[in-house]
Amino acid sequence: METILLVDDDPAIRELFAIYLEMGGFRPLTVAGGKECLDLLGQENPDLIILDMMMEPMDGWDTLRAVLDARLSRHPPILVLTGKPPVTDEILRYGGMIWDYIVKPVDVKQIVSSLAAIITRDHELQEAMTAAYSSGKDRSAVQEYARLLRLVTVARNLEARRRERPWTDTIQVNALKERLTALHTRLGFSDRLLESA
Repeated sequence: METILLVDDDPAIRELFAIYLEMGGFRPLTVAGGKECLDLLGQENPDLIILDMMMEPMDGWDTLRAVLDARLSRHPPILVLTGKPPVTDEILRYGGMIWDYIVKPVDVKQIVSSLAAIITRDHELQEAMTAAYSSGKDRSAVQEYARLLRLVTVARNLEARRRERPWTDTIQVNALKERLTALHTRLGFSDRLLESA
């Protein structure tokens, strides 16, 4: 059973997600903030983190950076959950660190139904990166590829949602996609990694 960690300061959202995660076959863990998240990561290794951005005193961006800087055996994929519509600068700065950027109000059932695919995709990326490192591929190119794959995925998801709810600027990712495709070919990664990008 895969473990999902929800970091959100709203107790009602934590309870709702916990119910739907259990119904979806996941083991839910919930905490109210960034410090609690980091403390829990010292004891647990979740398969995915859903991270609220608007928290105090440690906001979601600080928590995201702290999680990525933490010495974990494996960094889980991260989804951002927020009530504040994203701006292009945030997407370009942080999109390469996460797998999705979801704006509240949300359809919890729909989010939960997408988690297994995100976990699988992240595992495939990690395996491809490990194989690339083992075969002597350029580490910086592999890391750039991973960042671009996540960023293009986030931008694509946001663009699809923007058509439903016009709350952000159009995200121009053509140049990023071209670079991602060039790196993909150069590194010889499986085409399966690009299916959703």
